[in-house]
Amino acid sequence: MRTVGEREPADVVVVNTCTVTRRADQEARQLVRRIARQSPWARIVVTGCYAQRAPEEIAALPGVAAVVGIRDRAAIADRIRGLAAAKVHPADVPATVAPRALSSRARMSLRPEAPLSFGRTRALLKVQDGCDSFCSYCVVPYVRGRARSLPLAQALEQGRRLLDASFHEIVVTGADLGTYGRDLGSRDLLPRLVRGLLDLGSHHRVRLSSIEPNKVPSELVEMIGSEPRLCRHLHLPLQSGSDRILQAMRRPYRASDYASLVRRSSRRGPVGIGTDVIVGHPGEGDREFEETFAFVRDLPVAFLHVFRYSSRPGTAAARLGPPVPDPVARERSERLRALGAAKRATFLRSLVGMRLQVLPEAGSDPSYVPARSDTYAMVHVTPVSRSRSLGTAVITGATGEYCTGTLEASR
Repeated sequence: MRTVGEREPADVVVVNTCTVTRRADQEARQLVRRIARQSPWARIVVTGCYAQRAPEEIAALPGVAAVVGIRDRAAIADRIRGLAAAKVHPADVPATVAPRALSSRARMSLRPEAPLSFGRTRALLKVQDGCDSFCSYCVVPYVRGRARSLPLAQALEQGRRLLDASFHEIVVTGADLGTYGRDLGSRDLLPRLVRGLLDLGSHHRVRLSSIEPNKVPSELVEMIGSEPRLCRHLHLPLQSGSDRILQAMRRPYRASDYASLVRRSSRRGPVGIGTDVIVGHPGEGDREFEETFAFVRDLPVAFLHVFRYSSRPGTAAARLGPPVPDPVARERSERLRALGAAKRATFLRSLVGMRLQVLPEAGSDPSYVPARSDTYAMVHVTPVSRSRSLGTAVITGATGEYCTGTLEASR
């Protein structure tokens, strides 16, 4: 069994799905149908959150040979081998469907596995899965189960293996990263993990993925800007700048708490603050939206992701009444996206003249190398270098999308 190239025929195609929004479900179905048309002999295996939530719905799609939910992901390689060895047409065999829901016991006993790939210079280290928050709009706890953590020793061993494989950035990830270690009886395990990963060497850096604003350990806030190899980048989902809507969303913080965290995190210099905002949640009127717009406008946010509310089966928000009419939600999202583009451009311009730590990535343009800065800004650096290790770039300019910079010679 081997992985084939993008244009090579495949015996088995694996589709990993999301189910956070109706659009994610729709795009997954469209992708499966397209694969079935383009590769009619391929056996399609669908996994991920949508596969966990609605396996029968997916199994009815053309070409689907197996639906593998969250609980059975560890066995997906064996499932693929079995399908690859089969010599029958996919249409002649009904799709096998994994059980839909995780029992409470199964949810508590699961331990996430940390992957060892993802990118040429940066790698994802998944140390946590599941969520106990049950925000009103979110289906994640229902499909991914209760929060559980990878033990510290195992996480550090996975990190060491990533560095041995020549990765220079470790991105620590989890479905609810701020709860890392709580199911293991520790509330300070995430800072210990970050320090442990940094101590594995001196030629790599560590980045945190999305983390809930009410679950950021104070020790990590103190490390931002003071520990040079911990990236000055935080993704802190806001969801709304209106306290009334935050309460309806079951978000356990106020807008003022969020603002305080952002300002504390940024007090030592530039930090790439990213955030998510949902528009059109049931009960969001003009006043609540304008509160959100003004709140985001006045904060030093660099990267803004905007989503229109999408009702998810079984969630509390689905029972709150009709959402905001789609034309209104669309207009609000467009306003916020325009604000986000302006704030990103402002942030990138603020970096001009600074020296930033950058990590080159793969690119095809011979005139520059794309590199990701520790503040998450993309930098087009010159002169072109074959090095794929950490370096320093002097930022010489900025557009609305990226910065330009000159790579300093290694000492």
